[in-house]
Amino acid sequence: MPANVFNTCIKAKPLLNYVNTHICLHEANADIFVSAEFRKNNSVWEESHIEQILRHLLRHPHLDFIDLGANIGTYTLYVAALGRFVVAVECFAPNVARLHRAIELANVANRVVLVQNAIFTRSGEVLRLSSSKENIAAQRFTFLEKRTSTVQGISNFSANDPLLVHTITFDELLPIFIARGVRAALLKLDIEGSESFVLQSGSQIFQFLEIPFVQMEWASHDLSVDRVSLILNFFLRRNYEPTTCTCKLLDVAKYPTWPFEICWIKKNSLQFC
Repeated sequence: MPANVFNTCIKAKPLLNYVNTHICLHEANADIFVSAEFRKNNSVWEESHIEQILRHLLRHPHLDFIDLGANIGTYTLYVAALGRFVVAVECFAPNVARLHRAIELANVANRVVLVQNAIFTRSGEVLRLSSSKENIAAQRFTFLEKRTSTVQGISNFSANDPLLVHTITFDELLPIFIARGVRAALLKLDIEGSESFVLQSGSQIFQFLEIPFVQMEWASHDLSVDRVSLILNFFLRRNYEPTTCTCKLLDVAKYPTWPFEICWIKKNSLQFC
């Protein structure tokens, strides 16, 4: 683990006045959004969204949490600090190192399974991420960056290159949930244009688990029409309604105008609004 990981860990602001955790940050000039927000006085990245998740979990004690695209672990760490089990998936090694260290500092290792892979439609691939000098959280598969559907695996690679990642399918995580006795969970989905791969490779998990609420980043302008249709059809067929995360119902026909963060809520399920 890089030595500087140990020098950039802080106690984060308590949420809901009592949920405390640590967070380990990137250098300010490498992460002008997530880490920079924590470096401000008394500030938390996506604080209102995290507090909403915490309130949902408090209201529904049987729910655990799935964090796909965990980054440095903001959601994972606060949810684990609340006492819930978390499966956190993050493919970028510098993020994983920081999240691993923060899990140790917060003493929540018994409540977090950290998976260092990228989710894709096929398991066992080695794919390349794009890089962003000032927004270290913005990596995506390079074939998505080029807006092409051509996926070229990499056969010769360096184990030390953090931009080369190994893929799994979402359904490959199912044994973790079975082993830990998880039957219901909230899902946070923020993986920079790869959301459709989760749905294409996760039908068993959606069948096995009760997932009544999905918070996801929505950037339809970055997605092909086919990927947008896949996402919409997946959720609508399973009886989900798209809403803003403040519970305003969204019109499916107007998906290009949807906000950057949306929530899918299952009809006739638990009360979230």
